[in-house]
Amino acid sequence: MVLKPTPMTRIAVLGLRKDRQTVVSILHDLNAVQLEPLSKDIASLLRNERDDDTYRQVSDNLLRMKALRTVLPPMLVTQCQRFGSIGQLLEGAKSIDIDAKVASLEREKETLITQLKETGNNLKLVEEFSFFSEDFNVLQLSSAHSYFGRVDQKNSTGFKQALGVHSQDVFLYSKEEKGATRIILVTFPNFPPHALSTVVQEYNVKLEVVPKLEGKAAELSQSLKNKQNEITQKINEIDKQLAEISKDHYVNIVCLEEQLEIENKKLEVIDNLGVTSDSFALEGWIPKSKVSELKDRFDHYSKGTLLFELETKENPPTLFDNPKRFKLFEAFIRFYSLPSGKEFDPTLIFGLIFPVFYGMMVGDLGYGLVILLVCRWVIRRVEGGKKNFNIMPTPLRKFALTILKPRQMVKLAKAMTPGAIIAIILGFLFNLYFGFHLNGYLFSYLNNTFGMHLPADGAIFNPITGLKKLLLISGYIGLGMVTFGLILGILNTLREGEKKHAISKGGWLLFGWGVVLTGLALLHHQHINPIHHVAGIGYVGLMLAGIGLMFYGEGVRAVMELPSIISHILSYTRIIGILLASVILADVIDFIFMKALHHTIPFIILGTVILLIGHLFNIIIGVFEPGIQGARLIYVEFFSKFYHGNGRSFRPFGTTRKYTYDQYELKAKEK
Repeated sequence: MVLKPTPMTRIAVLGLRKDRQTVVSILHDLNAVQLEPLSKDIASLLRNERDDDTYRQVSDNLLRMKALRTVLPPMLVTQCQRFGSIGQLLEGAKSIDIDAKVASLEREKETLITQLKETGNNLKLVEEFSFFSEDFNVLQLSSAHSYFGRVDQKNSTGFKQALGVHSQDVFLYSKEEKGATRIILVTFPNFPPHALSTVVQEYNVKLEVVPKLEGKAAELSQSLKNKQNEITQKINEIDKQLAEISKDHYVNIVCLEEQLEIENKKLEVIDNLGVTSDSFALEGWIPKSKVSELKDRFDHYSKGTLLFELETKENPPTLFDNPKRFKLFEAFIRFYSLPSGKEFDPTLIFGLIFPVFYGMMVGDLGYGLVILLVCRWVIRRVEGGKKNFNIMPTPLRKFALTILKPRQMVKLAKAMTPGAIIAIILGFLFNLYFGFHLNGYLFSYLNNTFGMHLPADGAIFNPITGLKKLLLISGYIGLGMVTFGLILGILNTLREGEKKHAISKGGWLLFGWGVVLTGLALLHHQHINPIHHVAGIGYVGLMLAGIGLMFYGEGVRAVMELPSIISHILSYTRIIGILLASVILADVIDFIFMKALHHTIPFIILGTVILLIGHLFNIIIGVFEPGIQGARLIYVEFFSKFYHGNGRSFRPFGTTRKYTYDQYELKAKEK
């Protein structure tokens, strides 16, 4: 059940200098080679060379296409284009000769938008201060300052009194309406500016300078509306012209932009190639399964280009290779640490074990059903294109989006879905429905109708009375996980040639089993005295042999950490601890509710509120605590036995195309 990442091989490519562009294009279109710096001994024999003129032309035209695409209205692109060479690409970019016209229209549109915004603000002011019956032009005084203002009604009287001290140097015109007072304020030269600033701050007055307006409110309002309509018509006319241009050129611009972006990346690679007067060289990592395809492309499009597989002790980059249904669990492995290219990939183990742990810790059919429905709702909401989650309370929605992005929520929901299903199954076996015991009604009907002999209390397995068995099961799970982890650790260290570490892990394994067998013997009241019983000799022998192997492999440090192996095994009993905590809390909530039903209506209402809030709280705990603890058991108690991580992600040189075709495909693929 453990897979390795995709097998990688390091390659070197040698070819004629004139074929550099073709070879780099082939590598890009294959999208399967991670380019690496040349080895030191090879790099010392080569030099770098930059084609500045081509690089400049491509960069300039890329910026042009990006700018045009930003300005032009988007159109639906339903066709792709193929560009055979940089020359053809640059000719295509040159044929798009609309820069001057588009720039002129865009400048005109920006000016009009500014005018429209200014006109809208003036119209709003005129309508807001329409109570001023005079021509607004009278407020434009060369020797005075005029302001429109707003002040809360509760501060209005104090503000007027404060200005009354300077009554001969101030003109104030006001109107009160709906809790606010609108004012027109004119201050004359003798009015001290600092006094106005002090009064405005003290009474929280909002002032703005009166714009240059001529006419009375009614006629001025109509004039501004007419101007708004005129400007809007001009903007619409410009949009029509831009739409016509976009209709003719947008598809080509989008295709050109994508290919120019690709060529820009290629030129950056070409600039870093090692070259001589006639040849070039590059190195990289490629999945072994892709080597033959790359060779075929070289043979077809650049005869004479050689590909060599290199022997190296360097760890390759990591490319996951898991079944489709388990790919979502790769995010949990990345969160912990990416496996190195030669290490076991534990994604499959995580994907199989995590849902089991999660379901065991929830263990209630009602809670499992709610979690399952919420998970499916999140998946459908996001993957259906609706990412607003408006059904959730605003504070909860903001909190959720702060922690996780919608795409991460989907991954988490998909990972929790199988765990919720297991919780539903176990909830039925435990006879737990939000803590209530409902199986009895079903079992009674089945027993009476079909003569079945199902348990009268409805519980196929009671987690409270069967606590001892559950703890033993969790202990066996812990022993199995730790044993499996140590076996994988032994295989890893043997592969790496570290025999002493392998022996040490074998010692951990023997010691752990010795302690567990001793503990089980004591639980079953068996005699373990090695002097009188053979079994005792075996148990003690296992522990002593384990200590000896650990001491040989890792010295005194390993012996000092002996308790950790026991703590890791016993740590798995937290699965049952979290289950019991949830069961007991649900039982207490239900007990309070049932007792409240025998009292007056206020108590019934209170009991119902406690029931709803209590179970909601328990469900929230059931979402987070089992998930965190389930992942922790795998990360700490299991991964620590064999997993190192610290890998680097495989990043192939290539681009996902949307509007262009690959330049160099095999003929078989083109058909």
